[in-house]
Amino acid sequence: MYPFAMQERFRSSEEYQSLFPLMKFNMLLDFLGLLRESHKLFFRNGKAMSSITLLIILVTSFLLVIYIYSLKPIITDFTIKASFLAATSPTGAEFADLLTAEKYDFRLLLGVEWIFILGFSFTSLFFATASILASAVSYCGKDLSVKELLPRALRSLKRPFVTWFYITLLDLGYFSFLFAFVLPLVLILNLKLTISAFTIVACILAVVIRTYLAVVWNLALVVSILEEKCGIEALGKAGQLIKGSKLRGFFLNLVIATASLVLFVLYKTVAKAMPVKELAQIIPLLLLNCIGCLITMVSRMAYTVLYYESKATHGEELELQGSLEYAKVSSATPLINADAV
Repeated sequence: MYPFAMQERFRSSEEYQSLFPLMKFNMLLDFLGLLRESHKLFFRNGKAMSSITLLIILVTSFLLVIYIYSLKPIITDFTIKASFLAATSPTGAEFADLLTAEKYDFRLLLGVEWIFILGFSFTSLFFATASILASAVSYCGKDLSVKELLPRALRSLKRPFVTWFYITLLDLGYFSFLFAFVLPLVLILNLKLTISAFTIVACILAVVIRTYLAVVWNLALVVSILEEKCGIEALGKAGQLIKGSKLRGFFLNLVIATASLVLFVLYKTVAKAMPVKELAQIIPLLLLNCIGCLITMVSRMAYTVLYYESKATHGEELELQGSLEYAKVSSATPLINADAV
């Protein structure tokens, strides 16, 4: 016979094991409920949501086409000059002229790349702000037109920009730490970074950890848009709100990452099957951009829902704040000027 305490511990462990499948089933239902509620948001204010989605696709596709056609002549000229440079004697004047022209093309290439990186970053942050604001309005049962929404998104861009800056620093810190940890391990064990079991397991583990950390980062961006918080304060608030719901955000990130990976593999397959023509190569890229924008839109709506549900779980009031809240008149402020009486 077991002692009474051991019998109670054994019975409780058996009860936990019997309840564990039910807990996993409940977590799955919660996650599916999050996706279902995100799907409903689109139709509560369908005109504004569809307009923003279409605007995101059009603007990003336009930037993508301009980016491709701007870089193509620079890369072609750079490649031609590099081939001539390799075949020219390094002691002649022609070599010096080609080297100078090659340096100019390289600086021009970096400049154009930097301009488009800034353009894509600003566009992504602006439309993230607009889509999260639209999702919040839909979740609270309000109605807001695109003409009203876009200026408000522009006015409230400072807070998400500061939070995005901190998130970028955290992301760079994570990958720097990862590189600083993996590189000595590779040198000590004399490993080769090829397609091996070690490389695959290490990459999967790094992506999973990054996906788990990104739950707080993504929610912090929502907090900075819907509340008067930014930076470290928004990250701290997101960490408090996500307690008890982090697995749902983690599953959401995994689904989004898996969908993006499948989409990228599909794009590579379609691009190889297309004729080797410029227009034929751009069409799969534009389709990839369209589907990627839809996936991103779903992710932003889902994190908006997760934000409000987390607030409800922690007993906080559900209301439109920040750039969506009308200014409240103070009770101490007189409505009529005394001099006008």
